[in-house]
Amino acid sequence: MTTWTTVPLFGPNRWSSRSVLELHAPLQVHHQSIAPRASAAACLSSFLEAGRFTSTHPGSIQCARHAIAAMQGAEDFSSLWLAAAEWMSAMSGVPTKQLSPLVVPTPSSDQVLLPLEMEEEQLSQRCFELAWEMLAELGRGEDYPIATKFRELFDYADDVRLGPSSRAILDAALERGIPYYRLTNGSLVQLGEGIHQRRIWTAETDATSAIAESVASDKDLTKRLLRNVGVPVPLGRMVTSPADAWAAAQEVGFPVVVKPRDANHQRGISIELTEREEIEKAYHWAIEDGQTTDVMVEQFARGQHHRLLVVGDRMVAASRGHMETVLGDGQHTIAELVHKLNQDPRRGEAYTDPLGIVKLDAAAQIELSKQGFTVDSIPEPNRSVLIRRTGDLTTDCTEVVHPVTAQQAVLAARVVGLDVAGLDVLATDISQPLAPQRGAVVEVNAGPSLTPHVAPLFGNPQPVGSAILELVFPGHRISRIELIGLLGSSDAHEQSAALKQLLARPEWDGQCIGVLPHEDILVDGQRIPLGSQSWRVRAQAILGHPSVEAMIVVIDPASFQQFGSPVPRLDRVVFTEAGAIEWTAQGRVGFWNTLQHALSPHAKLEFGPMEMGLQKSVLQHLNRTHSGSPSRSLPS
Repeated sequence: MTTWTTVPLFGPNRWSSRSVLELHAPLQVHHQSIAPRASAAACLSSFLEAGRFTSTHPGSIQCARHAIAAMQGAEDFSSLWLAAAEWMSAMSGVPTKQLSPLVVPTPSSDQVLLPLEMEEEQLSQRCFELAWEMLAELGRGEDYPIATKFRELFDYADDVRLGPSSRAILDAALERGIPYYRLTNGSLVQLGEGIHQRRIWTAETDATSAIAESVASDKDLTKRLLRNVGVPVPLGRMVTSPADAWAAAQEVGFPVVVKPRDANHQRGISIELTEREEIEKAYHWAIEDGQTTDVMVEQFARGQHHRLLVVGDRMVAASRGHMETVLGDGQHTIAELVHKLNQDPRRGEAYTDPLGIVKLDAAAQIELSKQGFTVDSIPEPNRSVLIRRTGDLTTDCTEVVHPVTAQQAVLAARVVGLDVAGLDVLATDISQPLAPQRGAVVEVNAGPSLTPHVAPLFGNPQPVGSAILELVFPGHRISRIELIGLLGSSDAHEQSAALKQLLARPEWDGQCIGVLPHEDILVDGQRIPLGSQSWRVRAQAILGHPSVEAMIVVIDPASFQQFGSPVPRLDRVVFTEAGAIEWTAQGRVGFWNTLQHALSPHAKLEFGPMEMGLQKSVLQHLNRTHSGSPSRSLPS
């Protein structure tokens, strides 16, 4: 059995300016038979052509096609395996640049290195594993269940990657050149660096009030606050038992909605109820599915479900939902028709699936009973059967929302206290004011999903990520600190002296400087011991320090070459004479490639007193031209 290991290279590295997962395999892998090449390419091509999948990145399909072409042209098994892994990565939502395997001689046994650009380490590992599995099975003449395996990969990617709401904001950050750092395995992300940093959690920002979140989760309080400022809301109250739910329904008037007090994602909600038996069943369903004992009964607001997104002082997007129905054929039961409906590849239970799975739960059965059906009924041909009234939000309707409704949405978010809010609105015609059509705002959500606005099934996507980013980083607010690399000698004494000279510059007066030496970290002259943490983790500690205004990285060329840069870029690199002599003489390609990938587009190179020939040698190693005269800011 072939074994391999992987090494994550976070940040710029010898292969790419992006993070890379480097797979190390025995050399015999490189020379394995490429017999599965044709069948593997055909398998993946036919899957693409069938189109029965959901992609989560606009570049996924194009990148996957390039990977298939690379497989067809592969002349060794390493290239075939890597191209197959690139296909898996692209289709999981992470398109990559095509890189080439490298055979490396080692003292024990030669190895082949396969570099795959990565977003999340575990996901790239899974892509390599699936690619190997596919090639092995096809090599044995077996069929490979690519549709099933893709679904597994897609769901796994949904588990380990940031969600679509976070990615919408981070895509906008990339466009504006704002750096970001994932702080946990969840959705907490730092935008910006050091003293300029902000944080987001999906569509919530660090300015989202905990009090506002608490208000939004209390539906009864939210409704009262909205009614007080003139926003249309349905009448209703909290209930304590099935009998009390029936009593409340008689008070507010039929039809009614029964739902958990803190309902999220439509859980436990039953709507347009008129009969006592339905209302009492709905009470139990609200407790079961909503996992609560707090249940509300309120008036049924007429119309379709809409989601209005408010960011700051404006409504930036709106989406309309659809009702889930099946069409009878006179042969199949409702349960069978729903099963067929759920075979649509766009349906799933992941956040990234455009459509959700239709479930015949208690709420659906209540809806069926109102139409005289059960799940085992066989509806006549062409009979439309309603399964769920509040289906997925599929259609963008931003441009047609009535201005008064948009203003009321902003007012509702303000009175709750949210900087970003998703309002659930029921309206027959969203282009008309709510009150005359008995429409209403039925819920205000903190941290709403951005997916319906970023990737609607119908209509135009809206730049909601940019709107939230603008809220966090308005105008041209600074988001970066300067990151400076110091390339000195490997001699610790000389290196310490060079760092001392650099820190003594007048430009640092009064500033809080973070320093990443070879151990621990320094912030404003104070040493902060972090134990045995890696170079990258220690760098992240400085980038996340809320007082740091600039950062100096003491470059360790050996670590640079082996593990990549600990920071996402270098805005300036200072070369001492000893360091330039030492590392140009050694001429390590991996180190110079990493350094080149780490340099920001407008990075400055500074040289201490040294011969012009040595400066030119440095530039030749970097394989780049440096315009202007090098700064001589390191005095002898």
